[in-house]
Amino acid sequence: MTATALTPPPASTSPPAPPPGQHPVPPPPRAPRRRRVVAFAVSLGLLVSSTIGAAFLPTPYLTLRPGMVRPVTDQILVEGVESHPPEHSIAYTTVSVGGATLLEALVGWLDDDVDVVPEEQIRGGRDAEESRRYNAQLMDTSKLVATVVALERLGYDAEVRTTGAVVRQIAPDTPAAEVLELDDVIVAVDDEPIDDLDDLRRLLQVGGPGATHRLTVERPPGGDVTVDLDVTTAPAPDDPERAIIGVVVEDRIVGVDLPFEVLIDSGTVGGPSAGLAFTLALLDVLTPGELTGGHRVATTGTIALDGTVGPVGGAAQKAVGVRNAGYEVFLVPHAEVDEVRAVVGDDLTVIGVGTLDEALEALESLGGDVRSLEGAAAGS
Repeated sequence: MTATALTPPPASTSPPAPPPGQHPVPPPPRAPRRRRVVAFAVSLGLLVSSTIGAAFLPTPYLTLRPGMVRPVTDQILVEGVESHPPEHSIAYTTVSVGGATLLEALVGWLDDDVDVVPEEQIRGGRDAEESRRYNAQLMDTSKLVATVVALERLGYDAEVRTTGAVVRQIAPDTPAAEVLELDDVIVAVDDEPIDDLDDLRRLLQVGGPGATHRLTVERPPGGDVTVDLDVTTAPAPDDPERAIIGVVVEDRIVGVDLPFEVLIDSGTVGGPSAGLAFTLALLDVLTPGELTGGHRVATTGTIALDGTVGPVGGAAQKAVGVRNAGYEVFLVPHAEVDEVRAVVGDDLTVIGVGTLDEALEALESLGGDVRSLEGAAAGS
């Protein structure tokens, strides 16, 4: 008996017959393959085009990113007096500020280490070049003030001449916002001349909150033209009996006489936020011992002629830079302590300070040689 291979009949390629009484429904026409390829290519092209457009489309925002942390000691040169460069230098911190395209802004909003802020908030209506010049001026003033404060703290005679108060910040929805402009120089209040910031504070308290005063303002600064502006004071949020107008001001320095030459090389960095670092580093260079107690210490904060330390902004980005650079201690203005600790947690020892004396006390608590500052000028 011969075995025979059984081969099944071929499958039918015809559609099944419709039930009796119904007409067959033709299948939907299929798009030609070429048409589908073209549609996909168009969609991909639109996606690529929109991505490229987002990468170049400017926005009215700036990005704030962690910047560098730079030791100050190597940037300080003193001539005509003995110096004692420390092994461990105080460092100052920076923020990298850049324009934001639509794509960069979107990426920045998703990055915890980046802040995306309105350009107006940072530049105050100045264009990029005006902002650069403005920040360079702030840096020059900051170095000068830091030098005077440090030398006076050591007992040297450092004469500084000031006249007028320069408007650096104006709080929104305050009396000043209605009449003043950035860079205005207040030279008189009610015809009383302003020689320093104490004069401005004292004269604005006359009559208490709600009193109207006449401000004499140089506009533009340094010119012969002045304008008189009436402003009504408001109560301070933290003290209803204290009168304010809602500005941050600094002394306009018109001359300085120093006992010896001090040069601080800040490179291309601008702004006033290295003032505290410059002051502490100069104190360290001019005295024996280690002001840091051997710790790696970074700081941020402005310095005023009276030794007051003030905030500038960008504290979160600076804190990230300090942590990433391996520093142990970060001295920050009191107003920025919470913001910094929220970012770095226990990775850094964060100490809030409001004056130069508080900063020195903090360094002394770390083992810093602060006692060597006393009588330094007499021993030089």
